[in-house]
Amino acid sequence: MSRARNADFHVAGKSLAWSARDRADLLTQAQTRDFDLVILGGGITGAGIAREAALRGISFLLVDKGDFAVGTSSRSSKLVHGGLRYLPQGDVGLVRESVMERNWLQRALPHLVRPLAFHYCAFKGSKDTPLMVRLGLTAYDLLSNAFDRFKSPGRHRFLKPDQMAKREPAFCREGLQLAGVYFDTSTDDARLTLETIKEARDLSGGRSVALNYVEAERIRVEAGRVSTVDLVDREGGSRFSVRASCVANATGVWSSETLARAGQEDHRLRPSKGVHVVVPRARIGHHDAFALRRPDDRFVFVLPRGEVSLIGTTDEDYHGPLDDPHCTQAECDYLLDTVNAYFPEARLGTADILSTYAGLRPLVFEEGSPSDNSRQHLIQDPGTGLVSITGGKLTTFRPMAWELLSLCSKRGYLRRLGWRERRRSFSMRRYKVGLSWEAFEAITRDLGMEGALPEATRRYLHQKYGQGAVGILREAKRAPELGQPLMEGHPFCAAEVQHILAFEQAPHLIDVMARRTEMALVVSHRLQGDLATRVAPLLAAYYRWDASRTAEEVQTYLDHIRRTIFF
Repeated sequence: MSRARNADFHVAGKSLAWSARDRADLLTQAQTRDFDLVILGGGITGAGIAREAALRGISFLLVDKGDFAVGTSSRSSKLVHGGLRYLPQGDVGLVRESVMERNWLQRALPHLVRPLAFHYCAFKGSKDTPLMVRLGLTAYDLLSNAFDRFKSPGRHRFLKPDQMAKREPAFCREGLQLAGVYFDTSTDDARLTLETIKEARDLSGGRSVALNYVEAERIRVEAGRVSTVDLVDREGGSRFSVRASCVANATGVWSSETLARAGQEDHRLRPSKGVHVVVPRARIGHHDAFALRRPDDRFVFVLPRGEVSLIGTTDEDYHGPLDDPHCTQAECDYLLDTVNAYFPEARLGTADILSTYAGLRPLVFEEGSPSDNSRQHLIQDPGTGLVSITGGKLTTFRPMAWELLSLCSKRGYLRRLGWRERRRSFSMRRYKVGLSWEAFEAITRDLGMEGALPEATRRYLHQKYGQGAVGILREAKRAPELGQPLMEGHPFCAAEVQHILAFEQAPHLIDVMARRTEMALVVSHRLQGDLATRVAPLLAAYYRWDASRTAEEVQTYLDHIRRTIFF
């Protein structure tokens, strides 16, 4: 088993080509190669497992029945955070692990995981007293910084009511006793997933394959051990089988369905639904983020994201179809009413909503409400080589993946790991795509490209693509029309879309608009038809679609948008 890998895949800001135009070749590789590990599920957990494997020279085949990150991993609060609210629940170990991972990720992907200031406030008569706020934030930073080489993105401090009024004038003043300021980080969850898969592919030096829209129909277990996985390409309809002595089930809320295809049962999964609504940031008038406690003791986040604000989330048991949950009127009112109570002049209503999205958390079953459920993960290994992982958080995907891979090695499903590879911190290294703003600007100046696009657009591209933004900038300089905005007031451009099509395995319009970019999130639902008809021709030219196929792609995407808007 070779452990060689290609560590120098970036050339002028580009990773290995990974285009849906080459899908037939990738399918051939999946059918003809032998892989050490088959990973089912292309969310952040499956992506993390692939990266852990690639760093150790273990080849993998990763498949997802939909697009990468189509489920939970593109529908979170877009935070890499420790989970301050878990401290009162006594989950100190989880918080400690989470803040350590947050601190590392901020260094590993500085363009994508960025510091975000939060406010946590004490009001008269609230459960959050000034003493609790002081103790909570002090403990949070202590857990973050003690005995760790990576430190918190910022230090907490406390504001008196008059100081808070100057800092956040739109925020409620009545009854405010103390405001605590602390730091976590924001991210693009779908892009974090995608960049992790891309890095895993590149580190494998072409020995591994990752495919979206490929579904596991059956997992064959013979003589007590996994032997074969039967797959179907949902794009072309072809069926094929791959040999497998080790299969990682990282399908999240679909984990029980996946196990059923191996003849196994699992009743420990508890899907919980969380919804978010997006409104113009100016309608609320806040500068930084807020963690707001409701009368029912749940927290709602108000998160600045450029010119928009994310408001979320709910946390309710879910019993409906798993594939496409949506926000309801009652859930929307729950979130908007919370914000209106803390920002009296906002008076948000459904007319202010730009977009909504809903996701399902794959919680491990416990008694009590979903909000009280631990976010710890669970690994199940019946001894067959089919190992399942559920629960956990976006932030802790790396140690979750490490634990699964380590277990598979110990049980003999994978080769025995060397002493360095067994270390928990082995994969705690910088992503090759990671790039600071200062380094990015230095590169653009050296290449004479600082004037190719406005600074706001350059900042957007840097925050999305890191090293990859250099290649996008170069294309915009070569052909200035490719750098022109696709829609006024937004930074999306044709050069960005072309980069996605060449390097990010996006066969459909919805993949580009809902997950490779945040077009579906930050552009009003009222303008989505206009934007889609500007983006679709770029895919049509690249993939050589005819008019009928192009219209079908636009219709599919707009049908998705309509399902997210309930009013």
